[in-house]
Amino acid sequence: MARRRSRRPAVRRRPNERTPVPHADDRTLLRELAEAYASAADRRDDDAFVALFTPTATLTIRQGGAVLGTFTGRDGLCGATAPLDAYSATMHFVGNHACAVDGDAATATTYCLANHLRPAGDGGVENLRMVIRYDDRCVRGADGRWRYAARDLDILWTEVAPASVAPLAL
Repeated sequence: MARRRSRRPAVRRRPNERTPVPHADDRTLLRELAEAYASAADRRDDDAFVALFTPTATLTIRQGGAVLGTFTGRDGLCGATAPLDAYSATMHFVGNHACAVDGDAATATTYCLANHLRPAGDGGVENLRMVIRYDDRCVRGADGRWRYAARDLDILWTEVAPASVAPLAL
């Protein structure tokens, strides 16, 4: 059986024209960067957290358009996870992730559901859930690893719900 030719015209690119769609490996590595950030924050591992950023990187936290905090450089980023110490446990779930790569530079947007357990007023436990969007500028270092050059954390909304840490009766 003869193969049919596609009637769609071939996409032609100039030799130096870059495609906005990242190579699958870059896309995977950038998603893993976002997941490593969530894991380091949940473990309160300052060394692992800071290693995800360039030496001059900036992390800016916003809510409702107001800047709640800015951490700059590796020294400044060392204290970025300290506010999480107010919670007995956290769990940052990385959801949607989209990125565009241009050589050794990339931009990315990541959505996250961040759960924060804390004592409730009634003596129980409650979960402060934050719906977060991260807008990132990333660079690939000489070692081939992606790092954040700038990370903007925008808390889109929050919700508080009762939670339980009691063992389940199975």
